[in-house]
Amino acid sequence: MNELKVGFLTLLAIASVVAVSLKISSDKSAFGEYIHYQTILSDASGIYENSSIKVAGINAGYIESVSLSGSKALVSFKVLRQIKVTKFSSLRIKSVGFLGDKFIDIYLGDPEAERLAENSMVSAESGAGFEQLGKDASEILKDVKVIAKVIRESLYTEDKQNAIQQIVSNINEFSKNANDLSKSLKRLVEGNESTLNETIENLRKVSAQLAFETDQYSEGSLMNDLSGIEPILAKVDDAVSDLKVVMSDMRAGRGTVGKLLRDEAVIDKVNETLSGVNKIVGRVNRYKTDLALYTGANNIEGSKTELDIDLIPGPERFFRFGVVTGDGTRLEKKVFTTTIVDDGDPVVEERLEVEESGYRFNLQLGRRINQLALRVGLFESTGGFGVDYHIPTISNISSLEVFDYRDDIGANLKFSTQLRIWNVFYTKLSAEDISRNSKYHVYTFSAGLNFNDEDLASLIGLAL
Repeated sequence: MNELKVGFLTLLAIASVVAVSLKISSDKSAFGEYIHYQTILSDASGIYENSSIKVAGINAGYIESVSLSGSKALVSFKVLRQIKVTKFSSLRIKSVGFLGDKFIDIYLGDPEAERLAENSMVSAESGAGFEQLGKDASEILKDVKVIAKVIRESLYTEDKQNAIQQIVSNINEFSKNANDLSKSLKRLVEGNESTLNETIENLRKVSAQLAFETDQYSEGSLMNDLSGIEPILAKVDDAVSDLKVVMSDMRAGRGTVGKLLRDEAVIDKVNETLSGVNKIVGRVNRYKTDLALYTGANNIEGSKTELDIDLIPGPERFFRFGVVTGDGTRLEKKVFTTTIVDDGDPVVEERLEVEESGYRFNLQLGRRINQLALRVGLFESTGGFGVDYHIPTISNISSLEVFDYRDDIGANLKFSTQLRIWNVFYTKLSAEDISRNSKYHVYTFSAGLNFNDEDLASLIGLAL
């Protein structure tokens, strides 16, 4: 009974988290009715299932599946029905910042055009972002080289005489303009000779005054009255001398800074370190995270809670870490008790006890092949393997697992299926020990949450 209360309290906590996540989640595309479309991409690197589909930077749908179609990638995705996709619409892959996070952005085109039929193909344009910027720069450089080649060849064509004549004509025109400018300056000077003479005289007086004030031996000068400035100037000279020594050491490669600037070995090590950091950041950025939490009750009056975290370095493989607590199987064992009665004859009593299960752990390596996934490793702290089948169109995953090879009972054959109900809220039904007699079957109904990277970022942002 206590375990059942714990299960109800866990469900209440999950419902609270669901309410918070729905309130703060930026994935508004999870609400509403969808229309299914497809597209073909020549390069789908960085695009995963459940990645966002955006219109003008706002979430408008999500990717259902990514699979091979010949030598290209076939992407199936859903868009909210309120978003009108037409035959003039197109999409492209965009990246966010230097870390390379990618999403698909849809340009809707003519809003008056007829809506594109469901399951139709939407055309895809070349990508945008930093990668495309590099490609565009490369194309521009090629065009510049072609233009330079044409200009160079034009100087050696039959019309080279005309080109030379044009250059001479331009030089003559420039000479004429310079002559006109010289005449204008002459007229300006002739009409303002007295003013220019006064200006020159004033400059001479200012120069003489500066020479007097900076002469420390002239009585009444600024430098003579502020003779105390000499120690300051001496200190400045010392500082300049010290700076020269430091710069000389740096040029010679002496000292820490000098070695850093001049020693090629140190520079190579710094470059190697920075390259290693960039690789680590790139690898971490490529990892996707999926967190699933389920709790529920079963037919043996017990509760079961499961927490699994999937680290996904790429579309084809993943690593699963998890913990399981509660009753999952009915492990009965016979217990014999011998007592001695008054007449001296022993009496053997037989009864059944159910083994209690504590915390168990999952540590698995998975391989994804289209809609099929294979897993091997620790299943509830025992060796085993499992098979998953994904149906993205209805957000369903069905699994068959074999583990816990018990000597007197045999392996635990477990079947489970989970279904997305709404946003991050899922339900799960599992049947364990289905290879044994029906009285030992354990059926567990659970409800839970499944968070992807965007959902986790929203929760972390709320916590901060």
